[in-house]
Amino acid sequence: MMKLIPLVIEGKRIVQLSQLTIDQANDLRSWLPSNSIKKVNFQGMEISDCISFETYEYWFRTYHSMTRAYETMLDF
Repeated sequence: MMKLIPLVIEGKRIVQLSQLTIDQANDLRSWLPSNSIKKVNFQGMEISDCISFETYEYWFRTYHSMTRAYETMLDF
């Protein structure tokens, strides 16, 4: 699983859920409180599926380490 690079908009680091695979985005959405997903305006465009990079990074470390541990167990 590749880690996303954050977008920096108005000094805030964010990621778009649409940059993830469908499974990853669904897992992350189910883990997040419903009010965590924000709309951000950037150069006249509205990006509607943004979360803070810090939140994503925490989820990534937790999810990725659990996935790797599970995959390692299956190797035996």
